[in-house]
Amino acid sequence: MQRALLIDDDRNIVQTLAIYLEEKGFAVTAAGSARDGIARFLEYRPDLVLLDLRLPDLDGLDVLRQIVASAIPTQVIIITAHAAVETAVSAVKMGAFDYLPKPFVPGQLDLLLEKIVQFQDLKKEVARLKGIFEEGNLLTCSRLMRQILATARQAADSNAIVLISGESGTGKGLLARLMHTWSQRARGPFITVDCAGLQENLLESDLFGHVKGAFTGALRDKTGKLSLAEKGTIFLDEVSEIPPVVQGKLLRFLQQREYERVGDTQTLTVDARVIAATNKDLDELVGDGTYRRDLYFRLKVVEIFLPPLRERPEDISLLVDHHLRRYAQLNNKQVKGIEPATIQHMQNYPWPGNVRELINAVERALILSPHPRIQTSDLPPHIAGYRQVSPNEACLSSLAEMEKKHIQEVMLHTSSLDEAARVLGINTATLWRKRKQYHLD
Repeated sequence: MQRALLIDDDRNIVQTLAIYLEEKGFAVTAAGSARDGIARFLEYRPDLVLLDLRLPDLDGLDVLRQIVASAIPTQVIIITAHAAVETAVSAVKMGAFDYLPKPFVPGQLDLLLEKIVQFQDLKKEVARLKGIFEEGNLLTCSRLMRQILATARQAADSNAIVLISGESGTGKGLLARLMHTWSQRARGPFITVDCAGLQENLLESDLFGHVKGAFTGALRDKTGKLSLAEKGTIFLDEVSEIPPVVQGKLLRFLQQREYERVGDTQTLTVDARVIAATNKDLDELVGDGTYRRDLYFRLKVVEIFLPPLRERPEDISLLVDHHLRRYAQLNNKQVKGIEPATIQHMQNYPWPGNVRELINAVERALILSPHPRIQTSDLPPHIAGYRQVSPNEACLSSLAEMEKKHIQEVMLHTSSLDEAARVLGINTATLWRKRKQYHLD
């Protein structure tokens, strides 16, 4: 079932539109303010948004700007008074599908919905003819990626636990959400747990919940994210970072679907599908004794590996074009495209940060470029200055020299030491020692 979000402070219009859209088969939610609308959009991820330009707290264009920036695939119809048609046209240029002037009749909305269906069908047909997969926020023309996505779609129909592995920035979270939308649980919640972002006691509480007084600072009962995922999907991001104590509790849940909140003796159950992701080699962590072997095998019922961007260079041109158009709309920039030599340079660059790094590079180039077409010099300096070393230029290095160069390269292309440590597959303390050893700033 498709989802619709109405962002309008006029209750009569909201009620009328909600009845109309529900009759059309949409699941409808509404927000009476811009801030509430943005929050509901990010949580609800609707297929259709009807957005009033005049809202009590923010301008509707500010809401549209944040919707476009989110890159969540949706179609936005602007609702506007006749006097604001000029602004509505600006909204269409910014990324809205069309606008609907007040007052309007159901037939006008019927026509717009038909146009949206025709547009989406045409877009899918063009993508099919070009050998392009585009769904959710995943975009690829790589044969390997399309085979992987076909496997993911098959797995989505089951309740099997799925482990998605791959380097940071390859789109593991996007694939997890896409698998949720393909599944029979699509109408249920999609709940994310960042296993790397919380300390042990906080992660346990975040995942399982706690009762008042369970630990210092537990001033009230808290519902865990497992419980929130009832009838939906729980996504355990960076599952390699789960500490040993929590690993045991998670294993019990995966095997028996039972758990207790922190500080509680009551056993709870939940019907939630589990998808996990890691950018580390869990098999290696099992060998090191830092990860439970039984948990590892329980997690990898279905394992899907997302290849790094450097192994699918055919996607680079496609991704650059897509995000260039997206950011041009968002920033109201007139750009004719990108030079072929620049694309060639980007295809030679190894992209240690993968798709995430490429998107950031495209946005920066678009905003700062003084040229009608993006040049290589418009890219971030470390990318623009990259030079591929030929085999004849390569020289043999010691293991220590190779490690130093690799750490230096990763630190150059990551935004923090924590991220660099995650990419390298080591903890921050080890990275600190390596930096001291090799005199790296």
